[in-house]
Amino acid sequence: MNLADEVIKALKRDFGFKKVRGKWMQEGTCPQCSKREAYCAAQEPKIVRCGRAERCGWEDTVRNLLPDLFEDWSKRFPATETNPDAAAEAYLSHERGLDLRLLRGKFSQELFQDRETGQTSATVRFPIGDSYWERIIDKPGRFAKKAHFKYRGSWAGHCWMPNGTDLASLARADRIWIAEGIFDAVALAQGAKLAAVSNMSVNPYPEHFLKSLGDYLQAEGIATRPKLVFAFDVGAAGVFYAKKHIKRAFSEGWEATAAQVRPDGEGTKLDWNDLLLRQQSFAGDAKDGPLGPEKIEEYLHNGAITIAATAVQKARLIIDRAQAGARAMSSFDMRHDNRLFWVHVKTDEDTGGSQINLTEIANCAFRLLYRERDEIADETTYFLKIDFPDRAGEVKARFSSAACANAGEFKKRLMAFAGMWSGSGEQLDRLMKNQTRRLKVVEPIGFTGYSQPHRAWLFGDLAVHQGRVLKVNAENYFDVGKHAVKLRTSERMLQIEYDPDQLTFAWLEDIWTAYGTRGLIALAFWVMSIFAVQIRDRHKSLGFLEITGQPGSGKSTLVEFLWKLLGRVGYEGFDPNKATRAFLARSMVKVANLPVGLIESGRDDGRSHSRLFDPNELLVLYNGRSPRGIGRKSGGFETEEPPFLGSIYLMQNERIDAIPAVLERLMSMAIDKSLWGPGTKEAAQRLEGWPLEDCSGTIVHLARQEANFLKFFFDRFTFHDSNMGKRVDGLTNARPIKCHSQLAAAIEALPKLFPNCRPEWVEQTLAEVDRMALDRQQSAGGDHPLVADFWEKVDYLIGREGPTDGEEGKSLNRHRKTDDFVAINLPDFEARCRHAGIFPPPLDQLKKLLRGSKSRRWIATKAVNPPGTDSKAQQCWIFEQPKAGKAPII
Repeated sequence: MNLADEVIKALKRDFGFKKVRGKWMQEGTCPQCSKREAYCAAQEPKIVRCGRAERCGWEDTVRNLLPDLFEDWSKRFPATETNPDAAAEAYLSHERGLDLRLLRGKFSQELFQDRETGQTSATVRFPIGDSYWERIIDKPGRFAKKAHFKYRGSWAGHCWMPNGTDLASLARADRIWIAEGIFDAVALAQGAKLAAVSNMSVNPYPEHFLKSLGDYLQAEGIATRPKLVFAFDVGAAGVFYAKKHIKRAFSEGWEATAAQVRPDGEGTKLDWNDLLLRQQSFAGDAKDGPLGPEKIEEYLHNGAITIAATAVQKARLIIDRAQAGARAMSSFDMRHDNRLFWVHVKTDEDTGGSQINLTEIANCAFRLLYRERDEIADETTYFLKIDFPDRAGEVKARFSSAACANAGEFKKRLMAFAGMWSGSGEQLDRLMKNQTRRLKVVEPIGFTGYSQPHRAWLFGDLAVHQGRVLKVNAENYFDVGKHAVKLRTSERMLQIEYDPDQLTFAWLEDIWTAYGTRGLIALAFWVMSIFAVQIRDRHKSLGFLEITGQPGSGKSTLVEFLWKLLGRVGYEGFDPNKATRAFLARSMVKVANLPVGLIESGRDDGRSHSRLFDPNELLVLYNGRSPRGIGRKSGGFETEEPPFLGSIYLMQNERIDAIPAVLERLMSMAIDKSLWGPGTKEAAQRLEGWPLEDCSGTIVHLARQEANFLKFFFDRFTFHDSNMGKRVDGLTNARPIKCHSQLAAAIEALPKLFPNCRPEWVEQTLAEVDRMALDRQQSAGGDHPLVADFWEKVDYLIGREGPTDGEEGKSLNRHRKTDDFVAINLPDFEARCRHAGIFPPPLDQLKKLLRGSKSRRWIATKAVNPPGTDSKAQQCWIFEQPKAGKAPII
């Protein structure tokens, strides 16, 4: 399928065009107003528009809507012996809409290599002066700059000219349009039939070009010089240098002016090439299009307004154009020298002339950038760009809807940035009315991570949508498909550096060397976390990971490195016992498709029970239900219960104690020094020192694999969920099977995500997951692991005793009624363990758990008189001995 066919297919898919009438596809769904009014050309479409021009007015370029089709020209149009410039020609023709007849012989396809990274891309190169300019055409987002000049080349002062344009033709032109870029110059020549050249940048004055033109005029005896039109791009730089160059041109005897798409370089950033694409898709007569004669005159008028020396002169230009169009103007707002003025116009009935009265209404100039609408909170805020006459740079600030609707509130808010509003409420209303028309709406996302309605991960300055990497624009939001979204919070918890060509997974070898199967299990859980929402959407649940290990075992090193893969350095989680309930709840809902770590949550440090975190509270998070409910600010009874959209891992020295329903939802693994081997310490140290910039792009890599990972993951989960109980003897509990089947499926997906993941690693890790599932079933249905270990050692020690030990008071069980009760003196138990060559469980932790013993119910802790005449009373823990055939209390 060629590019044109792919574009048509993609547009039909995204907009659902229902009809094709003549040259137009019609009745597509407009992404802004949701009406079936979208249309575009049926052949070689460049722009998609909404037909409701007055009520909606939405439009966008095909290259913006379908960027994946316009990113890698060398692969789509490979160079051949007969056409070495195939990719460059395709780029110029298909993406830029330029007529190659104006360009042939003026460019070549070349190869660019980044000096620092070594990455390469095809470019389209144009010679200029003693230099050249080239534009990267293959995935330009990989490079710091999309275009550049020859290193140390000399080009400033020269102008590039399209085919058909030379000094002879320019000398006889009425005007010479000096555009900023080559594509803009060709667009003006092609779409508006103007004499146009490229200055290559706004900064240099075209001295060499003008000298050559002046010499030619003198040699040919042409007395009348063409008028220069500095037609630079929208923005402060274009305005500043246009004024500067016009002043110099006048001093050198040239008549000069400016042209701007919008007055003062403000508004939507459309350049002449953008207008050419709109001209090509214009439904009416071309002369009425964006580059038609009337529009060209409008751009010249905008330029004249922009370079006006005084506010009075600017106001007069605005009034004269309005009167020429038979439009009456009694008053209007005006921007000049980064100040706002209010202009009153009084018409003399006798002479027909007009008088002007100017009043400064703000010592700065502002423009609304977009509207942020939060439907959940029912709040609207506006973002303004504020410019000052005496400052370089600009301020972008948030204004509430109340501040924009009330002059007093607006004045207070503007004062926060040293701006002063001195206009009236009516004047502010008229300003806002003009600027809010067709203002873009941006949706704020209240958490970092995955937004399910938009099918996009928002990581801060990067986003991933359907495999594509998006960068935040100049206004700090993302264009995601048909939506504009941004993070509501200014917090940037992730610091990601992503370069697909420099991405390496060499750290995986160190994870295996340092942690073995446990390292791969943790990594697989982190991978699952990146897709937590999608997994819960299908499975309705996602298991929790529990990581245990004594201090110094290396669990913190592992977890901190896994966070580095997501762009967060020096982080392992938070202690819920030190958190307020509000902090805990907010921490749970501030992320989506990211892990939430609870560290040392199961300890008992002697504080009152009411201040301790209760692990049983995790139960609702398993299915993604809300960790909290809040009342919403409104006049009604609305409430809000934000869902839990992440994953949970717990990290502490020992396993937590909780109700069986929580325990069977855990996947528990222990990290201890018994796993250490040759190279373990060195590998762990390398992970500790691994630079964030070398691994933080992993999260983007994973998010881009969404489609492939989920298909494989769900397929392998089905296999493990059906077979795990069959291959592991005694494993019957459906919930541990489900949780550990999810983990097993993620482990099997690792080689597809990380090519250096070895098959034998996966095989060993799957066997460990099977063992974990059985262990979890046993732990969830009985005692805490420390208590179970205690009773296992008690039974072992009693089993070693002689037949008369009980009668003589030498038994570990100090109770006289051994058939009914068990009485254990813990110091005696510890001594017997050491004598038998086994390690006793830590008694300080054991004492906190024994009261919850299930296999043998705790009765009391008191002095006991053991059998035997010489035995003294001892302080013992007394438990009920389970009867034969009687199930233990659970």
